[in-house]
Amino acid sequence: MERLSAAELMVKNPLTVKPSDKIAMVDLLMVRNHVGGVPVIEHNEHGDKLVGVLTHRDIVLSRFTVNTASLQVQDLMSSPAITCQQNATLKEILKLMLENKVERLPVINEGNYLVGLISHGDILRRIYENL
Repeated sequence: MERLSAAELMVKNPLTVKPSDKIAMVDLLMVRNHVGGVPVIEHNEHGDKLVGVLTHRDIVLSRFTVNTASLQVQDLMSSPAITCQQNATLKEILKLMLENKVERLPVINEGNYLVGLISHGDILRRIYENL
């Protein structure tokens, strides 16, 4: 198990959003797809450049202080995102998650382009399969 890498654990082609997307649309998208957070990307000729992360918790907590109807993703996203490289080990991934109190980690390549996403659930599923 310790030798598992991010590339082996990650979900390839995760649900993503753009900084200019409306929060109301992203909120509905996340609920319909049963996801608690999404990478925020800007697409260019080289791929999907990671610019941040938005969680459903960010959206819910913001409702206590602002009217989210007119907000865009860039208004609430966390940036820079806590990330890992494709070759990160399970131990390194867990350490990052625990130290930064995050439930998901975007997986990036050397150019900061998104290649996948790892969540607590992905890790737990892999542990369960190996019991």
